[in-house]
Amino acid sequence: MDPKMLFCLPEGDALFNPLNTMFIQMACILVFSQFFYLFLKPCGQAGPVAQILAGIVLSLLTIIRKVHEFFLQKDSASYYIFFSFLLRTVFMFLIGLEIDLDFMKRNLKNSIVITLGCLVSSGIIWLAFLWFIIHILPIKDDFLTLFLAFLVTLSNTASPVVIRSIIDWKLHTSEIGRLAISCGLFIEITNIFIYTIVISFISGTMTGDIFLYSFATGVLVLIIRFLASWLPKRNPKEKYLSKAETLVFFILILILALTIESSNLNSTVYVFFLGLMFPREGKTYRTLIQRLSYPVHEFVLPVYFGYIGFRFSVYSLTTRHYIVLGLTVALSLLGKLLGVLCACSFLKIPKKYWLFLSTILSVKGHIGLVLLDSNVMHKKWFTPIIHDMFVAALVITTLLSGVITSLLLRTQEKVFAHQKTSLEFFDTKEELRVLTCVYGVRHSRGSISLVSALSGSSHVASSTPFTPYLMHLIPLPKKKKTELLYHELDEDAGNSNGGEDEFGTNEGLEINDSIDSFTKDRKILVRQVKLVAHMENMHEEICNATEDLRVSIVFLPFHKHQRIDGKTTNDGEFFRHMNRKVLKQAQCSIGIFVDRNITGFQQLHVSDSVQHVAALFFGGPDDREALSLCKWLTNNPQIHLTIIQFVADDTKIEKLVGDAVTKENNEVFLEIVSKDQTEEETDRSFLEEFYNRFVTTGQVGFIEKRVSNGLQTLMILREIGEMYSLFVVGKHRGDCPMTSGMNDWEECPELGTVGDFLASSNMDVNASVLVVQRHRHSFDSFVDE
Repeated sequence: MDPKMLFCLPEGDALFNPLNTMFIQMACILVFSQFFYLFLKPCGQAGPVAQILAGIVLSLLTIIRKVHEFFLQKDSASYYIFFSFLLRTVFMFLIGLEIDLDFMKRNLKNSIVITLGCLVSSGIIWLAFLWFIIHILPIKDDFLTLFLAFLVTLSNTASPVVIRSIIDWKLHTSEIGRLAISCGLFIEITNIFIYTIVISFISGTMTGDIFLYSFATGVLVLIIRFLASWLPKRNPKEKYLSKAETLVFFILILILALTIESSNLNSTVYVFFLGLMFPREGKTYRTLIQRLSYPVHEFVLPVYFGYIGFRFSVYSLTTRHYIVLGLTVALSLLGKLLGVLCACSFLKIPKKYWLFLSTILSVKGHIGLVLLDSNVMHKKWFTPIIHDMFVAALVITTLLSGVITSLLLRTQEKVFAHQKTSLEFFDTKEELRVLTCVYGVRHSRGSISLVSALSGSSHVASSTPFTPYLMHLIPLPKKKKTELLYHELDEDAGNSNGGEDEFGTNEGLEINDSIDSFTKDRKILVRQVKLVAHMENMHEEICNATEDLRVSIVFLPFHKHQRIDGKTTNDGEFFRHMNRKVLKQAQCSIGIFVDRNITGFQQLHVSDSVQHVAALFFGGPDDREALSLCKWLTNNPQIHLTIIQFVADDTKIEKLVGDAVTKENNEVFLEIVSKDQTEEETDRSFLEEFYNRFVTTGQVGFIEKRVSNGLQTLMILREIGEMYSLFVVGKHRGDCPMTSGMNDWEECPELGTVGDFLASSNMDVNASVLVVQRHRHSFDSFVDE
């Protein structure tokens, strides 16, 4: 890129008009894109389709002479190119920040194989049609550059379009959605790398620059990592970095990107790498995410996608160019389809995802435009007509891919819906996604204790994928009608409802510090979500979040907390009502955590002490779900887990050892599930599998207690109340003779009979309690499949 073009150096008084028209164009794109999105969103179309259409409409309006003169003034293209460079730099850095590194590492093989499949298939298809296109255009020299240009056009995937579309379809938390994002990034980076390397050898002037800027990027990574850890120490009591401190990072990144672009190299990979290597914990990371996410997704990307559509023009194309245009679009879709099908078949990815991956990875627009704007494309065969043909091919392919993918998602909605809503059929090798809700620091300590226990130890964390979310619930106070003016109110009037000071954003800093301490110790990123809502609607927002985040279990804080003297205090009945509503409506399993942080379960990552945990098993779906959750506790060396099975005294004694053969991936569960099977048989088969897998290997202790009524159960619970720091138990078990009579003094039915007894302050139990309820429809839906 020419430095004069890069910096938009004006001549005379030509500065005002191009800038003026550029900002008006941006405003028009935003308005038109919102208009199209209102009509296309009910049809399932993603935002990029509406935004590209907005740019196309604005381009069509340039047919009017005055509109053409206003938007396409002298040197206006320089301003558009420079501004698109700024937008590209910002969102590529944010993409590097937001990318799921753990998922990319786990699926590195899949991403590489799919990338190679797309490149090889597109290259072979384009090579087969090279002779035909050379003769129809016609082109007489520089065939290598022509081949590279069409190869990038055919095999390119615009990762920003993929990411924005996946987010709009709410697939960014699903396995297939994250795989599509990873593949899109790999394909895009590979295209940039291939093109840059080949052109550098052709020109003979860029090889040294590539290594020089790679070294400079590495040095800048070290500088940024130092600043990310040093700047928060300057103002430790502030929740975020100041705007001036945030600006330092953007200045450093922009200086590097400008220097690289001035040397006719593409800075996309370098900027993305800076975001990728940025520290994922601490105040600096939260500040950048908080200040970049909204403007990038709501302003930068829509304008950039609209700019892609604005460059669409087919007025100058002739018949032969239309033939090549149609052929390019068809070959682009065909190349991706064949490449993805071969790769997915090799990787044994389910067939239901093949067509989705091939269509979403066919979207274009990012690297294609960078290629067209580069100086190396200024060849004899690269005429303005061929330039318009390339742009039209990028736009048409993107629109077709977006429309086909959205129609596919609408027709196969159940295939892409969240289905892993129960832990009973999970294997510990699968990713566990949990959402823990807190109102303040008091709840966050207990929630982090649970997360720490489920995350395992540092040396096995990589083999047990774990993605925790922490949602800070901030209840909005009710507005009170008053005839007093604002300055006539009492100083404490705004806090009279007690909601904001205790549970509001004032405690956010301490919550962040707790999370940072855990992340630094366990190297596990806890993704934070803030929810501000009225208590009447908060349960709906939580239930919606469980579906959007695709979690398998959500942990809610109990509405009572333990005081210093060991007694419990009620935080408010509205928190209890909210928990009850979530128990009824959540589309996943739920756990209510009774945190006795003084005498009960403690944070594992801050000490080396061993915590004794007991899982109580009476039988039923909820107890099986609670025991399934304990499978992740077995990976933590700081937890000694004991299974206590309560057996009715009138049943026959059956030996568990040797009755079932341990199978990998929980295959035994697939064999035992049957609609005609009784709960007792299901409980026995489940417990046998758990026994042979964990108890016989010495990982878990096992105790059997034989009781005949609820009174004997109470006596046993009193005896073991001081032996464990955490009890894990299911909520509901139907008509169970072993708990008969225990509900006569029940205080909190939402905890179940046993859970209510263990959580009661009148009983001599000092341990924390986790009560688990399985998603009510998960078992039936699993059987139907």
